[in-house]
Amino acid sequence: MSRTNELNRIRELLQRRRREILTANAGAHRELTALKDQERDPEYEENAQSELADYTLSSLMEAQRREIMLIDAALRRMDMGVFGDCVDCGFEIPIERLEALPFAIRCEEDATLHELETRGGPMATPSL
Repeated sequence: MSRTNELNRIRELLQRRRREILTANAGAHRELTALKDQERDPEYEENAQSELADYTLSSLMEAQRREIMLIDAALRRMDMGVFGDCVDCGFEIPIERLEALPFAIRCEEDATLHELETRGGPMATPSL
């Protein structure tokens, strides 16, 4: 399969994932709204459970928002014709990396170097 076809397939995957997130986000938003609209029971445990559910749904919605932003940025890079090019070295990011991490803006080598620099230099321990 040509790189262009592979990138088009990744575009379709990103667009599908975006739709899935928006659908899930709408459901989470409905649940959060329903929780907030419920009459609060004065019982501490039930109130704490409701607050935990509220916090959990809010965290989920924030994670979904961040993923949408990453997807949108990747789609913009595709539209600009720079998707799959490392922002540091300019070489093509291997298609296997893009399939696993479609938001990648760096090749694996430059991503490792960037992470080490961000985390405190060569003595820092890279994350998994």
